[in-house]
Amino acid sequence: MMTDADQVLRQPGPRGCLGSAAGLAVLTLISPFAVIIQSWRRWRRGGDVRVDFEVTSWPGGGDGRSRRVEATMDVPLQDESSFRRRVTDAVVRIAEALRQPDDVYNLVYRMPLDEEAVVLPVGPQLQELGERFFLTLNQGVVAGRTMVWLTLGPNTALAGVVDPISCDPEAEGQLESLLATPEARWSMASEWARIGPSLVIRLILVVPSDTQGAVCDRLRALRV
Repeated sequence: MMTDADQVLRQPGPRGCLGSAAGLAVLTLISPFAVIIQSWRRWRRGGDVRVDFEVTSWPGGGDGRSRRVEATMDVPLQDESSFRRRVTDAVVRIAEALRQPDDVYNLVYRMPLDEEAVVLPVGPQLQELGERFFLTLNQGVVAGRTMVWLTLGPNTALAGVVDPISCDPEAEGQLESLLATPEARWSMASEWARIGPSLVIRLILVVPSDTQGAVCDRLRALRV
């Protein structure tokens, strides 16, 4: 039997979508990382790309030097292929702006019913980050799953900071805990799904406060 968490933004297949407003209403109530549908206009959408932002101080930092940037992107399905490339490019450019010479990128997520989370070192290159991020945006099997991206130093092993047996980014409180990993130089969570006529992508980034402007500029440019 599937649990509520297992049904987060899930579709019946890689090209599936939710077929009713009632189903969508249930979805937004049960999801631990729910895409918030604010009005019926999402079901009567035009051809524009909508990007909503929220920037807050990061309580996990404790020193006031970090910011939490949350962005929800709502894209017409006819534009989803090109937009996946655009948002991948934006993520790579953000990583480039935040980059320290010895950054290493890592990915953590967990599939329903798996006994352990996937704990995957991605590598030190921006190209490796972009390729892996783009892959997760195109794999139907991970639609609705929460992907956590941690940027660590070269001497910090991912297995040393994340326990794959107990780790579940979709369990209560664990996403915020992962984003606040002390060893992470910056962190991000991502999720996508097809909902009605839209591709919806959500990003949460925890970044140094002095980079907030550059991060928001890159995401804001996706509206064009």
